[in-house]
Amino acid sequence: DHTLYALVDGQVSFAIKGSMNKRTVNVTAA
Repeated sequence: DHTLYALVDGQVSFAIKGSMNKRTVNVTAA
């Protein structure tokens, strides 16, 4: 389960980068 619960109100963007398909999660506070 890769569900992520944001602890702050804002925009959560998911990106898969790298040859290892490393998951990068960026949370931008509104």
